[in-house]
Amino acid sequence: MAIPTYLRKTSKRGNFSYRRTVPEDCRSYWGKREHKVSLKTKHHPEALRRAAQVNTVFEEKVKLARSLRSGEALKPHEKLSAANDILTEYEVHPDQRPTTVEGARVYEKDVDLFEEHYNEANFIEHKNGWESSSYTEIKDSPAYLAMQILEGHRPASLAPAPTIGEATDTYLQLNAEEAKRTEHNQRKHEQSVRRAVDWLGTSNALITDFTRQKARAHKQMLRDRNPTWADDTLNRSLTILSAIFSLAIREYDLDMQNPWTGLTTFARQSDAHTSEDRANKRRSFTPDELARYSQALSHLNDEARLIGLLMIQTGCRTMEAAGLLIRDVKLDTNVPYIQIRFNRIRKLKTKNSVRDVPLVDHTLDNLKDYLSSQKEADPNGPLFPRYGRDGGTDAISSLLNRVIRKRLKISDRTLVSYSARHTMKDKLRALRVPGDIQHRILGHGSKSQADGYGDGAPLAHLQEALAKADRLPEWGR
Repeated sequence: MAIPTYLRKTSKRGNFSYRRTVPEDCRSYWGKREHKVSLKTKHHPEALRRAAQVNTVFEEKVKLARSLRSGEALKPHEKLSAANDILTEYEVHPDQRPTTVEGARVYEKDVDLFEEHYNEANFIEHKNGWESSSYTEIKDSPAYLAMQILEGHRPASLAPAPTIGEATDTYLQLNAEEAKRTEHNQRKHEQSVRRAVDWLGTSNALITDFTRQKARAHKQMLRDRNPTWADDTLNRSLTILSAIFSLAIREYDLDMQNPWTGLTTFARQSDAHTSEDRANKRRSFTPDELARYSQALSHLNDEARLIGLLMIQTGCRTMEAAGLLIRDVKLDTNVPYIQIRFNRIRKLKTKNSVRDVPLVDHTLDNLKDYLSSQKEADPNGPLFPRYGRDGGTDAISSLLNRVIRKRLKISDRTLVSYSARHTMKDKLRALRVPGDIQHRILGHGSKSQADGYGDGAPLAHLQEALAKADRLPEWGR
């Protein structure tokens, strides 16, 4: 494999570094002629990995610099971020000021080096000889902003506060880079964010004009206009707004407090219920409804039928069942079970969702039959290819809900396919199954500190509880 030209190795100590010449048309915006980064490793494979990451950042900076040169104005936070990067790279950022005499000497030399490179790269020479007007400083570049920060000017005065709309765009851009959602899930997230911001009624107001009093008034407005909203629904809207403001305060270096901090509402529950338990939009199946629903699943394709059965007999979430890989099904054990893990198909709700859930009765038999027809499939592939994909959770949820509406003729909108999970919770309560076993089966996040000690109950205990739940004739409805 060819070694990238930007990867260098010192002859003395054998450490690797990254070095690339800054394109000439970008130097006035970059503040230097060459980009050098120590990779802090002597291990070649690790150096390749780190150099590739640095190179990605380098290419992004080139893109930004050329956008500015072509007349495309950088957003304030982009320019401010680039300026801070320049100072940090030279080790002269105000936050890097030393506390020792020796450190101060090194810091002064680094400042001199930065100023020397800045003067070389950020002044345009005219044909006027050595007159005072021979050079013009480029004042719309990140390098100029970096020099202003170094001289003690407040960045906020150089990068005006954004409007709520601009802050929202910034949040969506940076959050998408960090979260790395699938295309489908990213669209859903953006829709949720836009809805939360639309409730504010304005996107042109400066974010700094939004006070704590306005935030409280907005929360009350949401309650008044949406009396059927559960606390969790209200919290989601407030949490989104808080995230937008928090990121804007950080990225634009704003001198303000987040007005949304601490405004979320928590239900006062005497027991450790989760948000799923508190939701008022879903109810459990009655015994008759569940029997009819189970029978109706037999009319669906094999994949949809099995997802529906898994939800009924294990209480798993829709995305957990639809996102299983073939390797997640463990049948060659004394207690057959499924492994619910984070994977490339879908995320999980919380880290507590990671668990092993035993299989019982006819769901186990059906899954064995299904897998016998998938022997040639890739173990790392989706167990249910039709739904183990981007957007697959929405597709299977819609199909299972149609079964309830069309085949069962139930118009009650509080009964949905996800109600199978609520039903399992009711069954386990009716059987008086210990709380720690309920948590292990359902993957709920509400656990006591003592639950974290040891390995927990063996799978056989979970299997016994699920088998009893499967046979339970009544559960309180």
